Amino acid sequence: MRRTFVMGALLAAGAAGLAAAGASQQEERRVAVQSMGVAENLYLVSGGGGHTALLITQNHGVVLVDTKNPGWGPPIMGAVQALTDQPVTTIINTHTHGDHVGSNPHFAEVASVVAHENARESMARAEVFTGGNDRFLPNETYHDRLTLFEGLDQIDLYHFGPGHTNGDTIVVFRALETAHTGDLFARKALPFIDRSNGGSGVSYPETLARAVDGIEGVTRVIPGHAPPPEGSPVRGWMTWDDVREYAAFTQDLLDDVRSSFDAGRSAEEAAASLGLQEQYPDYDLERAGRAVQAIYDELEQ
Repeated sequence: MRRTFVMGALLAAGAAGLAAAGASQQEERRVAVQSMGVAENLYLVSGGGGHTALLITQNHGVVLVDTKNPGWGPPIMGAVQALTDQPVTTIINTHTHGDHVGSNPHFAEVASVVAHENARESMARAEVFTGGNDRFLPNETYHDRLTLFEGLDQIDLYHFGPGHTNGDTIVVFRALETAHTGDLFARKALPFIDRSNGGSGVSYPETLARAVDGIEGVTRVIPGHAPPPEGSPVRGWMTWDDVREYAAFTQDLLDDVRSSFDAGRSAEEAAASLGLQEQYPDYDLERAGRAVQAIYDELEQ
């Protein structure tokens, strides 16, 4: 039977018979589970932070891409148990932020946690991995590309340079022609440039351009945070063309801000005069000040 349903409001406590310590504190934590509509084995788990991708492989158990905020391990595990009896064997973290890695410690039996080398370095400074929790940090890292598994289970990990952080990973489910972009492409909105973790608004467009040129065979995209449409499956939600457009958007953003900087305008003036709305009418340009200030800080160096 094809799973094309929405497991909306899947309860952390009680789903698929899940018993978890502290479940009473989790009862309001719910996730929605939607098929990506490309096979019986790839699901989007939304709620509680960044989007989690749940892949049921043929030969290697369950792979999770990102684990949301701290405390969201039980509902994620509930989703897994409602879909399969296979164990979670692998976690891939797209970058360092707590809303993507915060529930790593819930998955104590996972053999492999994978991330970019810079992401692991940043994660090691996070509170969630202190006090003995450092064992839940990535135990496998890579520099620019890594392939996990083979055949229908193949997963390719790519890093093209700094953008959102300096440790962003794009995860490609090769046989399914689907990519999880993390927060390098979170939604159609101004980027969040985390300079404290190596992010760069100046390098952002080039990093995305390298990704667009360097990754082939992807049609569907799971962005880091964009709200998915209702219903399941979610075919045609975001595509690789949206990533290509976002690369152009970040370049236009940089060009606009650099023009204001060169003209001697303040960051506040640059944000107020940002001229992208007409060209990108479906983009959220609120909180322009944050993105513009991050770029100004780089240009002033």
